Amino acid sequence: MVTGAAPTELDPFAQEPPRHGNRWPRDAALRRTVRRMLSEAPGGGADLAAEADRWLDDVGRTAADELAPLAVAAEANPPRHRPYDAWAARIDYVDVDPAWTTLVARSQELGMTALPYERPFGAASRVVHAAALQLLDPLTATAMCPLSMTDACAALLLRHDPALAQDWVPRFTARTGGWTAGQWMTEKEGGSDVSRTGTVARDAGLGDGSFRLRGTKWFTSATTADVAVALARPEGAEPGSRGLSLFALSLRTADGGWNGLRVRRLKEKLGTRGLPTAELDLDGTLAVPVGGLGRGVPKVASVLQVARLWAAQSGPGATGHLLVLARDYAARRQVAGGMLADSSLHRAWLAEIAATYEAMLQLSLRAAELVGLDEDQLDRSVSPLARVVLPLTKLACSRQGFDAVSQLVESFGGAGYCEDTGIPQTLRDVLVHCIWEGTGSVLALDVVRALRDPDTGAALVAEIESQLRRRPGPVADHAEATVYAALPALAAMAAQEQPARARDLAWSLARTYQLALLVAHARWAAAIDGDPRPAAAAELLAGRPLLAPGPGAADELAVAALALG
Repeated sequence: MVTGAAPTELDPFAQEPPRHGNRWPRDAALRRTVRRMLSEAPGGGADLAAEADRWLDDVGRTAADELAPLAVAAEANPPRHRPYDAWAARIDYVDVDPAWTTLVARSQELGMTALPYERPFGAASRVVHAAALQLLDPLTATAMCPLSMTDACAALLLRHDPALAQDWVPRFTARTGGWTAGQWMTEKEGGSDVSRTGTVARDAGLGDGSFRLRGTKWFTSATTADVAVALARPEGAEPGSRGLSLFALSLRTADGGWNGLRVRRLKEKLGTRGLPTAELDLDGTLAVPVGGLGRGVPKVASVLQVARLWAAQSGPGATGHLLVLARDYAARRQVAGGMLADSSLHRAWLAEIAATYEAMLQLSLRAAELVGLDEDQLDRSVSPLARVVLPLTKLACSRQGFDAVSQLVESFGGAGYCEDTGIPQTLRDVLVHCIWEGTGSVLALDVVRALRDPDTGAALVAEIESQLRRRPGPVADHAEATVYAALPALAAMAAQEQPARARDLAWSLARTYQLALLVAHARWAAAIDGDPRPAAAAELLAGRPLLAPGPGAADELAVAALALG
C-alpha cells in the first residue's frame, strides 16, 4: 500500500467562461437600429421607441433566464415516435419533452404569434417582433419554427379566405392555449419544385365542399400542430403547378384520433434536434380548399412572405448571440501575456464580423418594416418592393449568418467545438435557414422572376437612392459613392435575365442594398448619438466587392464539366 500526501490536481486552472445573460442591453447594434426605426416610423417617436425598448428588455431577460434552460432540456431529450401501442394498435404517438411544449407556450404568451396582429407598435410592430425573434431564436431550440408557420397561415387566411380566417386566426393569435399550424409542401419527387406534387384531392362526397387527400409529405416540421395547409392536385386538374390547390386541414378528429394521417418516421437531422420533423402519409385526410379551388401556388406565396421573414431573422439572431459571447470571452481569455481583447489582430477580425452583422440587421429589420407596411393596407397586398426584398433578405441573411457564426465558433478555440458549451448547437441550427423556405438558388430565381415586372426593379432602385438621400453628409461618403458606382452595372445585370447568373444578380443586389441601408443608418447614429460604429461598419463593407464577377473566359461546357466533375 502506497502512502503519502493526498493527490492534487496537476493543473488547477479553469478558464472563466463567457457570461450569458439578457442580450438586449448588451447588443448596442440591435438596440440602436430598433430605436431609429421606431423613432422614424409612421406615428412613431421617442415614446414609442422607449416602449419597444422596455418590452424587448423583458423578452431578452425571459429568453436568458427562463427559456434557455428549457431549450437545453428539450435538446437533451429529442422527440420520439411510437408507431404502435403494447397491443399492436397503430397510434403514431410523437413524444416530445415537456420543455419543448413549454417553450412554444411561453413564446405564445410573450406574443410571438399575437403581436403582428395586435399591432401595439402600429406599422412598426413587425420591426419590434423581428427584433424579439432575433433575441429568442438562438435560445429556444427551434421552437420558433411552429410559430413562424402559425403566423404565416394567419396571414394566408386573412388574404385569401376571410371566412376560415374568422374562425382560425383568433386561435392562432391567442396568447394562452393558442393553436399552432404547419405548412406541408415538400414531397419526395419535387422538393422545391412543387409542380411535381403527387398528393391527390378527391371530393369527400359530404356535400360541404370538403375533400380527401392522399399522398406523402416528405418533410413536415409540424407533426404536433393543431392544423396545417397542404398543396394537392384535385382529380382532373391539369398537370404542373397550375393545377394545384391549397387545402386546410386539422391534424386530429373530434375524438382525438389522427385525421387520416400516418407517421412514417421522424427525421434524424444535423440540427433542430428538439423539433419534431416527420414524413407523413395522408390517407383520406379530410380537408377544405383555401379560398376555393385553384391558384394553389400563388396562395402559398402568402405563406412564404411571412415564413421567409422569420427565417431571415435567424442569421442576425445567431450572429448577435455569439458576437456578444465572443466579445465577453475576449475580455476573459488571456493569451501571450495579455487579454485576447487587447490583440489588434483579434479586434480587426471581430470588427469584420460585426460589420456584416450591422448589414444583416439593417436588411432583416427593413424587410420586417416593409411587411408591416403592406399589412397596414386593407387588402394586405404585397408591394413590388417587398416582392423582391423578401427573397433577397432571406438569401443574404441566412447565408451571411451561417458564415459569421462559423467564424465566431472559431473565436472560442477548442471550447467552441465542444457540445457542452452549447456553441456548436448555434451553428447547426442556423444552417437550416439556408434551406428552409427556399435554398439560395430558389430565392435567386424568385428575385429574377420578381424583376420581370418593371415596377419591381424601379421600386428597388428608387429605394436604394432614397436611403442614400435621407441624410446627406460626410459620414460614410466613400460607402455612398461605392453604392452609386454599382447601380449602372446592377441595372445591366438585371436587364440581361440570365438564369445561370441569378445568384450573382441576387447577391449583388443584396450587398448593394445592405450598404445603402447601412449608410443611412450610420448617418442617423452619428447625428443623433455621435456613434461612429455604424459608419465604420459601412466603410469596412465598402472595401469588399459588391458586384459578383463576370462569367470570365471559361466556356459553358468547361464550366459544366468543372461543376459536375
